[in-house]
Amino acid sequence: MGDLLLQVVLQAQIADEYGQFSLQEVAEGISAKLIRRHPHVFGEVEAETVEAVRQNWDAIKAEEKGETANDTKKLSRKLHRYNSTLPPLMASMKMSKKAAAAGLEWENINEVWDKFDEELGEFHEALDTEDKAHQQAELGDLLFTVVNLARWYGLDPSEALQGTNDRMVQRITMMEKFAGDSLGDYSIAELDQLWQQAKAHLKQ
Repeated sequence: MGDLLLQVVLQAQIADEYGQFSLQEVAEGISAKLIRRHPHVFGEVEAETVEAVRQNWDAIKAEEKGETANDTKKLSRKLHRYNSTLPPLMASMKMSKKAAAAGLEWENINEVWDKFDEELGEFHEALDTEDKAHQQAELGDLLFTVVNLARWYGLDPSEALQGTNDRMVQRITMMEKFAGDSLGDYSIAELDQLWQQAKAHLKQ
């Protein structure tokens, strides 16, 4: 938090020296926005539910940007916000949920698995070409379908991938502990043996 505060103060000081804005203006600006976007707290507007608060928030933000109330209801607007502000995997899950809520949904899980098989086949076909852009696009489609599978099964793909990353670090750490030397000095067969040994040890 201290590092973050230092950055804000530093950026404001530099901007102030260039005659752009001051730290006081930054504080006053965020304070005014906080009050403006929470009329149910600082004003007379009533909001009985979290959804009502969110709708008010979106309407006020839209007004600030010169947009209409209808603009805030557009699915594309919500998807664009997720896509531009969240990490890709988290954005995909949010976008998938919103699209499904809007009716863009499969009828059953078997159709999702069919889509996975279709995308996997298209990815294989793309790999037979030398078109990297096409390969990237098909890989993206495949990953997005995996995200949809996770949604249908009530799983969090970001949490799942983080868990895999954590296990990878743990296993490599254990392999190096068993090896005592750099892993680069070992053959593939020896590395596989160390991997299985580390995996078994951590499982215990």
